[in-house]
Amino acid sequence: MASAREQIRALVVSGDTFDKPAKEVRELQLEAAREAFHSHRERIPLLRTRAEETGVHEITGPEDLVPMLFSHTSYKSYPVSLIAGGRWDRLLRWYSTVSVVEADDVDVDGVRDIDEWTERITAAGHRPYITSGTSGKVSFLNCDASDLKFLHDILEHLTCWPDPLPPKPTRRGYLLAPASGPMRSIDGFRWHAEVFARPGETQLLTEDTLRVSELMSSALLRRRMAEGTATPQEISAFETASEAREEELGAAVTRIVDDIVAHRDEPLLIAGMNNQQFTVIQALRARGIPDGGLHPDTLVLSGGGNKGRALPDDYQQQFAAFYQGVRRVRSYGMTELQGSCPACEKGKYHVPPWVIPLVLDRKGETLLNAEQGVVEGRFAFLDVSLEGRWGGLITGDRVRLDFSSCDCGRSGPVILPDIQRYGDLGGDDKITCAATLDSYVRGMIHG
Repeated sequence: MASAREQIRALVVSGDTFDKPAKEVRELQLEAAREAFHSHRERIPLLRTRAEETGVHEITGPEDLVPMLFSHTSYKSYPVSLIAGGRWDRLLRWYSTVSVVEADDVDVDGVRDIDEWTERITAAGHRPYITSGTSGKVSFLNCDASDLKFLHDILEHLTCWPDPLPPKPTRRGYLLAPASGPMRSIDGFRWHAEVFARPGETQLLTEDTLRVSELMSSALLRRRMAEGTATPQEISAFETASEAREEELGAAVTRIVDDIVAHRDEPLLIAGMNNQQFTVIQALRARGIPDGGLHPDTLVLSGGGNKGRALPDDYQQQFAAFYQGVRRVRSYGMTELQGSCPACEKGKYHVPPWVIPLVLDRKGETLLNAEQGVVEGRFAFLDVSLEGRWGGLITGDRVRLDFSSCDCGRSGPVILPDIQRYGDLGGDDKITCAATLDSYVRGMIHG
């Protein structure tokens, strides 16, 4: 008989992902949580240490998961000095404390930079996805081959849920992203093009590969510039490089916009992060394309939030207006989560069955979940589908989660759309367990 985790994964391809009764899903989720905890505790040192320290030996209910959750900072708890000093063996040792990767399975001899280090892990059969690293440090989130297959199954069977698109290559594609790189969004855009775009008819923003080293160094320099510690020479070089990059990207956007205008009456695939999407929308409007002026079978993928307030406050409303009448993926998610929480007809985000939602107090200490009704607090979850890392995480998001049935007629729980980051609400955004988890990690990599 298939395990509970396998049964939950199978719901994606069965066509009834969000249609099972809530009580039946909760029972299956609890058994899957037990399986995931038992499996990952033996393979992930940080989880094993946390379990020993807190005395959790078995998952009997959602309350047992709370002390087992990692902070969203856990996956970037490595010392930057390891990268600056080229201590790739030590960095690998850190990675092996927060994932199922065994240090002995990865050859780091001769590694020259963080990009080669990432490539060596990939060569060993894993996929280390990174986050954007706006703070100067990226998170490294490990996936294995089964995780990648599951992600592909999700996009193939759930894109545009609740009215999923048939997986047919009928569109002309535009990917507003690099050709490759260890970001889930880049892989996801490419996979969507493979499934939904006509062969040979997909254009990229750039043929370059996203380099982790450049992403991190740029973010660190921007932070030093904000702090006033960057040298005039560093600032001048940064500005020169930024101007050249903007000129290249401007030419690429013009090329893509010209092609969209020429093919606006055909079904299109337009995929990109929100900043790039907004730039393209402005350019298309300037070329006379009205709101709602694209083919109705056009598929639009976007995401990325608005960190740093680079976009106007009403950018989501502008997206909705311009892409009126097309097939647009609407969901709430993050790199740490397999897939996302898709929006139903009522605009509420349905939590997929492989995710156990947990609402905590602001400090991330106390479980606030209810049997029915709306609960507000810090969003946390256990993603039982993950094999490459432990799927228990406390996020930086304040949410309102409704545990009742949705207005659309489906069972809950659902996340209401007024989501905010605690960091944008003022005051400290500190999670109680974060310092403890970081101290565990420091002891493991230096012990």
